[in-house]
Amino acid sequence: MHKKLKILFNYFKLLLIITVLNFQAKSQYLVSCNFLNSSSSTILSGATGLTLDYDVDMYKMTYNTVNTDSLPVIATGAFMVPKNTSCNDFPMAVYNHGTTLRKNDVPSYNNPESIIGKVFSAGGYFVCMPDYIGMGDSPGFHPYVHGHTEATASIDMVRAAREYLSTTNFVDNNELFLTGYSQGGHACMATTKLIKDKNLQSEFNIIASAPCSGPYDLSGIMADTIISPTPYSNPGYIVYLLASYQLAYGNIFNSWSDVLYSPYDTIVPPFFSGNNTTLDMGLLNSLIPNQMNLLIRDTCLNNFINDSVNKNHPWWRALIDNDNYDWLPLNPLRMYYCSADEQIAYTNALNAESTMNNNGALDVQAMNMGNNDHGGCVLPALSSAFNWFQTLRSPCNISSIISPNLISYSAYPNPFKNELKIEFDEKVYLAIYSLDGKLIIEENNIQDLKLPTSNWSKGMYIVKVKGAKAYRNTIITKL
Repeated sequence: MHKKLKILFNYFKLLLIITVLNFQAKSQYLVSCNFLNSSSSTILSGATGLTLDYDVDMYKMTYNTVNTDSLPVIATGAFMVPKNTSCNDFPMAVYNHGTTLRKNDVPSYNNPESIIGKVFSAGGYFVCMPDYIGMGDSPGFHPYVHGHTEATASIDMVRAAREYLSTTNFVDNNELFLTGYSQGGHACMATTKLIKDKNLQSEFNIIASAPCSGPYDLSGIMADTIISPTPYSNPGYIVYLLASYQLAYGNIFNSWSDVLYSPYDTIVPPFFSGNNTTLDMGLLNSLIPNQMNLLIRDTCLNNFINDSVNKNHPWWRALIDNDNYDWLPLNPLRMYYCSADEQIAYTNALNAESTMNNNGALDVQAMNMGNNDHGGCVLPALSSAFNWFQTLRSPCNISSIISPNLISYSAYPNPFKNELKIEFDEKVYLAIYSLDGKLIIEENNIQDLKLPTSNWSKGMYIVKVKGAKAYRNTIITKL
C-alpha cells in the first residue's frame, strides 16, 4: 500500500510540474487579465453618433515587456472584448493614449480616455490600450515620447492579449489596426515603424494605421517650439521631454537646477517622481512660465540653439532618435490633424506625409479635420479613423458562430517530434499558431492532414479549428 501511495504521489507531482510548465509556456507575456466592468453599445453609440453593434467587457491586463535598457518590466493596460455577439472572430486594435502625468490617469484605471477603447471594441474589435511603462502599475517613471518603449509596450500587449484569447472561445482574426491621439499619435507611429523595422509583419498583420495629432517631427517642428521666443500653451510638455530623455539616455542634464531657473527647479521634480498620482499637467502648466527663455537657463538653452545646425547636443540626439516621420510605411496610413491645434502643430502631419511619399509610400495621407484646437480635434479625428477602419476590416466569418458543440478531432502524437497527424469528422478550417501569435499553417476545407514538423521550434502551439457549426481551440506540444 505504501508503495502504491508513493507511485500515486509521484504521478501527481509530475502532473503538477507539467501543468506549471504548460502555464509558463502559455504565459510568456500575459501575467493576468481581470474583469473590470461592462459598457452598453447603446450608450456608447449615443455619445459618439457612431454605429456600434456590441456591448463591451473591460479587463485590466498585466503583462511582461521591457524598459529603456531592454530589461524585463511589467506593464498594465486596458483590454476590451465585444460581448452579446454570435461572432467570435474579431480584428485586434491598439489605441495609444495621450499625455498624462498621473500614474493612475490611464486606461487600466478606467480613466475617461478608456471610453475610446470601448467605442472601438463596440464596433467589433479586441482593443489593447497600453498604459505605457512607468504608468499604471508599471514601476518607475514613464519615458515620455520615447518611441521604442511606446512601441514595445504596444506590441507586447498584443502578444499578451493573444495568449489570453487562446484560453477563450474568441479568435483573433490576424488583422491589426493601430491608432492613438496626441502622445498616442507618436506611439502609434512608433509602433507601426518598429513592426516594419524589425520585420514583424508576419506576426503583426497591420491592415491600417491612423496616428492622430501626434508630434512626429520632434527634432524639427517640436524643437522650433523650444527655440521660439513665442509663448507655448503647454510648457509642461517640454520639461516632461527633458525628464524622459534624461531617464532614457542619461546625458541630458545632471540636476534640475542645472537646467531650470529657480524656483522651477524645485517646483518641477515632484511631478516626475515615478510615483505621482495627484499632480496633473494642468497644474504644472500653471506653475511654470510658457516662454522657454524664462524657464530654461540661458546657458542650456543657448547651447541647444547654437547647435541647431550640427545637432550634436545630447538633447538634439534624443529628439532625432525619437523622430518617426522620415521612413517608408508598408501599410495604408492616415494622419488625422486639425489646423488650429495649439499643442501639437498640424505641420507634423503635413511634413510626415510629404517625406513618406517622397520615400515611395503607396498609401499615406494627412487628413484635415477642420479648424479645431487640440481638444476639439479628438472626436472628428478618431471618428474618422474608426470609420476608415470599418471599411478595411474583414466582417465576422459565418463559420465563427459560437456553438456549445466542440468539433471532435484527433491530433497525434501529442507531444510530437518530426510529424503531426490531424484527423477530423468533417471538413474544417484549420490554423496553427505559435504562442507569440505567428501563423504556422493555415488550411481550408480539409479533413485529414499529415504535417512534417522537424523544422518547427520546440514548444507549444495553438490549434484553432472551425467547422460549419462548431469550433475547437487546443494546445499541442513539440518536443
